Amino acid sequence: MNIKRFCLVHILVSVLSVSGLSAQNVINPVEGTWSNKQILVLDVPTGGNAYYSLNGADPETSGFAYDGSVLLDVDGSVQLKIVTVESDGSKSEQTVNYNVVNTPLPQNEDAQTFIKNIASAGIVDYTVGTEFSIPQSLEYSMGQFPEIFADGAVVSIPDDCVISRYVPCTVTDGNGKWRFVIRVMPVVSGIYSRRDVPFEITDWDTFTFTDDKLIYKIDGSWWHLPKLPVKLDRSVSHMISWQRIDYSPENPVKFYVVPPKPKLVSSTDKSGAVSITHSGEENYKFGMIDESGKVSELYDSVKIDTFPGDSYKGSVTIGLFFDSVYQGQISVDYDVHKRMPLQPVIVSSAESGFSRKSVTLNISCAEGDDLFVSESGPIILNEDDYSDASGILLNLQPENYRKTGNKKITVPPAAAGAAAYKISAYAVNKSGNKSKLTEYAVIIDQCNYYIDGTSSYHDANGTKLRPYSSFAECFDSINNSRFVYACVSGSVNMPAGKTVISSNWQIEGLKDAHLIFAPDSSIILRNASLAVENCIIELSQYSGGKSVSAKLFQLEHGVLDLNDCELLATFGTNGTAIDSDNSVVNILNSGITSIADIYSSAVSSVNSKLNIRSSRISTVAETSVNFSAQGGLFELRSSSCKVTGNIGRIAELFDTHSSVAGNTFTADLKKIQSANEPVYMDSKNISVENSGNTAEGF
Repeated sequence: MNIKRFCLVHILVSVLSVSGLSAQNVINPVEGTWSNKQILVLDVPTGGNAYYSLNGADPETSGFAYDGSVLLDVDGSVQLKIVTVESDGSKSEQTVNYNVVNTPLPQNEDAQTFIKNIASAGIVDYTVGTEFSIPQSLEYSMGQFPEIFADGAVVSIPDDCVISRYVPCTVTDGNGKWRFVIRVMPVVSGIYSRRDVPFEITDWDTFTFTDDKLIYKIDGSWWHLPKLPVKLDRSVSHMISWQRIDYSPENPVKFYVVPPKPKLVSSTDKSGAVSITHSGEENYKFGMIDESGKVSELYDSVKIDTFPGDSYKGSVTIGLFFDSVYQGQISVDYDVHKRMPLQPVIVSSAESGFSRKSVTLNISCAEGDDLFVSESGPIILNEDDYSDASGILLNLQPENYRKTGNKKITVPPAAAGAAAYKISAYAVNKSGNKSKLTEYAVIIDQCNYYIDGTSSYHDANGTKLRPYSSFAECFDSINNSRFVYACVSGSVNMPAGKTVISSNWQIEGLKDAHLIFAPDSSIILRNASLAVENCIIELSQYSGGKSVSAKLFQLEHGVLDLNDCELLATFGTNGTAIDSDNSVVNILNSGITSIADIYSSAVSSVNSKLNIRSSRISTVAETSVNFSAQGGLFELRSSSCKVTGNIGRIAELFDTHSSVAGNTFTADLKKIQSANEPVYMDSKNISVENSGNTAEGF
């Protein structure tokens, strides 16, 4: 195993000593799966030692001594075991299990270079005030878990930050994750000044006089030579004077004014950085004390800061100087919180970004964070304008965020067409940091359906990309909508049995659309409309069937439009292709063939409006009738009509207002009666127009 060691450069301006650490603080690595070999960085207590192994063995007997950050040149599954021995002999142990896998580098060149030069090295030095650039094609997360990723950016720490520390960082391209450590080093920018006085101050109030060739006077006391340390009240000022022990009026008297002990003041600015100042005399300075106890710099204040996306807190002990004389130490807590909160979570009742019914959304964020939500929509789309919800993270309505608690939202379908919605949410934590945006887009469409008889999608949803294979898959949701458009291609089976349609339908067929009805199946159109265009409609019920009086389309206060259609209905004993009660039937450029054993009718109506133009109508049975109308309006124009069987008529009109013009009537009948005529009108029938018709075979 090749262990590459990195020599730690001791930073003389080590600003603070952090209290409250565990027996050992493992900065890196942490549990997880990483795409690069990991560097070991520990925070070992002063005077202590640490040992580690990479296979779970006892580090003290078969491991390595930790003497600084080290690249662990191992991959695969790693069991890192660490033992720390403190100066008093007490021990603590920690195990970190992690994996290193070989993940391909990102395709983006900047990301490749970044990972090769930085992440693969395991550690990088950073000086405050400079820029650290993370490629935009990557996302990064600073600090420890939980990982909260932000888009790659140029990040930095201000140059007045006077702290040195290690900051773990993870970058990802969405496939692999590369984790490394940033070693932050401050800029030496303080002043050096140290006044020589003949006494030392310990713990603020203990004064030890160090030069026995001098005599001293404190405030208004007598001159004397203190042999023992003196305690002073540091809540008030004191004047310490001294001169040579051989008292003479000519000897110069020197003095030093000891100020009251100040209080440290911690404040957090808008960026999240913590500044530590004092409430005492102006000449107080903060002394940066290194591990040997020496002072290298004095500062007017201490600033603790970090990268955007990181946070850390603790307690610092700072040495204070007044007029360059050391006074003592004071501890103060700090909390630098520049970490984004977790993104809000949006849980949808729709499995994907597409739904056929109302969608319920539950939106929540982490406890203690404020939630802001924007609702955009509905935007009504044409079906061809979308394929799925990802296509509508588009220019919906302007976002209008409102602060709210955890929220439940229900978004409804539109009365007609597809309704597009976008819900956006972000969270803000107590430090004012804003999370990444969570967006959810959904299309709710109860109106547009695609049915393809050749479709084999297991997750079919009736869209153009994933059409249904039969009408049975969508009938339940179709009847929940006021209007339905269905585009049909291929041979499509209609539902078995009697199917009630209570919504308004439009069925458009492509060039090979074929609607197939099983024996004894039919459609009941009740208080609704059905328009069928460019389709072959076929019912096959073999002769000898048990049906006494079958009806393919049965209208009850409905409207049926057939345009460019071919309807072929083969019944058993008796059959009517279209039966209309107080309804409207429009047949244009279409053909209807109705076949039965005993009685066959193309259209039978009561108090309905029938309009047949430019169409072909044919019925075959022992008794064959193209049209039978009782009351209402009847209009037949520019059509060819034929009856085949024993007896038959083109139309039987009872008490209607009729217009029959420009038609061709043909009969192939075994029994032709002298009084037989193609169109029978009773005495109550009002013939508005009856002209231009030709008849043969009657």
